[in-house]
Amino acid sequence: MDKDEMFHIARKVVESIEKGVKPLIGWEGSEEVVKIGADGTPTKRIDVIAENIGINTIERHCSAVVISEEIGVKKVGEGAPEYIVVLDPIDGTYNALNNLPIYAVSIAIGKIAGKYRGLEGVRGMSIEDLELGIVKNIATGEIYYGRVNKGAYILEKNDREWKKIEVSNTKDLKDATVGVFAYGLTTNTLNFIKDRKVRRIRIFGSVALEMCYVARGALDAFINVNETTRLCDIAGSYVILRESGGVITDRDGRPLDMKLDIGERRSLICSNRALHRKLIGIFGNKWALKPTKFAIISRIDREEALDLVVQVMDYLESRGIDYLLEEELYNILKDRIDIGRYRCKVMRDLREVSHMLVIGGDGTVLRASRLIGKNEIPIISIDMGTVGFLTEFSRDEVFKAIDMVIQGNYEIERRTKCSCVVKSREGQKLLPDALNEVVLITKSPAKMVHFQVYINGEFVEEVRADGIIVSTPTGSTAYSLSAGGPILEPSMDAFVIVPICPFKLFSRPLVVDGNSEILIKIAKKSALVVIDGNVEETLKKGEEVVIRKSDAYAYFVKGRKFYSKLKKLGSS
Repeated sequence: MDKDEMFHIARKVVESIEKGVKPLIGWEGSEEVVKIGADGTPTKRIDVIAENIGINTIERHCSAVVISEEIGVKKVGEGAPEYIVVLDPIDGTYNALNNLPIYAVSIAIGKIAGKYRGLEGVRGMSIEDLELGIVKNIATGEIYYGRVNKGAYILEKNDREWKKIEVSNTKDLKDATVGVFAYGLTTNTLNFIKDRKVRRIRIFGSVALEMCYVARGALDAFINVNETTRLCDIAGSYVILRESGGVITDRDGRPLDMKLDIGERRSLICSNRALHRKLIGIFGNKWALKPTKFAIISRIDREEALDLVVQVMDYLESRGIDYLLEEELYNILKDRIDIGRYRCKVMRDLREVSHMLVIGGDGTVLRASRLIGKNEIPIISIDMGTVGFLTEFSRDEVFKAIDMVIQGNYEIERRTKCSCVVKSREGQKLLPDALNEVVLITKSPAKMVHFQVYINGEFVEEVRADGIIVSTPTGSTAYSLSAGGPILEPSMDAFVIVPICPFKLFSRPLVVDGNSEILIKIAKKSALVVIDGNVEETLKKGEEVVIRKSDAYAYFVKGRKFYSKLKKLGSS
């Protein structure tokens, strides 16, 4: 059997299932659960009927090993099986049962290579060994087809010729239309939808078709960041999308590398190449596969911190890893060591940096975050401070943390920052983003300032106090906590507004949604705007500060657990 016959078999299977399924649409008995499938999910009668039709068709035309969600793995046909067939008889069963026109049959075929033509041969194969994929929307009649090294095509209903398809060329997320897997949405995905990072979100309920929509450019991307994507769901569309120029990985940007096994599960991000890295940055660890170049920032007022920097330099030298030093740190070390024997250079351009190693306390981490700005550079924070609540690793863990990054075996925790705009008669001034908090505080000790607070344009209250804090979740354990604010988990999508020593007894901390616009107007006197401990601007009566969630995030290489760090607050 040559490849033309392989295509012929796939078409026969698709057409047989289509013919057998159509009369079942709308029949009450179709949705009866009749068993639990080999993949552990409930099987409806329509699934069993469709699968039996598909297997019988394959058996009539060839000898093969079939992988399908209901039967698991089965050899069909006479003689040693030469082909592997991955079948999803109905992708989008709910849609089919409710006559929603987005349900499909999906099939992928590959040749069983090696000495063994049976199950032994299949065990060493992966999704990369599949050569042909066909997905047909049973409701509308359109057929998608892909063949390794031959391209991807669509045959629409009533058309006579196959048309070549390619992924979209959309480059910016704000212009993108993204399909999302509907079940078990994570907090990360829900925030992605709520934050409107993209132009449109679409949920169709048929993974195979949604991936084909990406292949033809009707969707710019499709994501499922849970570890729930099944082999049978995507095998046919995987071949089609790859051949249309799409990029398909797990949420961390790693190849799927799915074995041909019914139990395989993966997260999934697929899109064009321009959008893919941006989506990995939102949902996973896009740095896991990136060539590593560290930048080192350290506090310079403690001998033990400087000694640790030199130990880190020696370690990076022994591992052959490139690194850069903050200029002030470099100049101090010149007088302490023979720096000429090291390969290090002064950090001039952040574009050279993949990861920033920060040795110090919370102040050093905030300084590093300020330096990074809107650049997407993860921080490896080593505790050499007093409290060190922003740090993720102890000094004894520094080499472990470096190895984790070098090996790509680590998680990234994304932290919300807030942007701050000052509005005056002269115009608007954008201040640096805050990782911890924006503080409006009196210029004169023991003098109160009058603030008017608005949230999303609605007046909340007039506050008479020594100052007012708008804190991120990260900053909720800093100044905000000292002023009586609540502790928020870093992953929460919220801000805390905390009056400092308010005049009114009922002026209490307020937690607001992270997508809120917070406007604070100086009603009387003047005040200072302080971003993460740095004085940025003097405010006069009548001037306003507008605070929103920043478009940029801070990224931390994850080490300690959040609640274990809380214990430090009680002992510091």
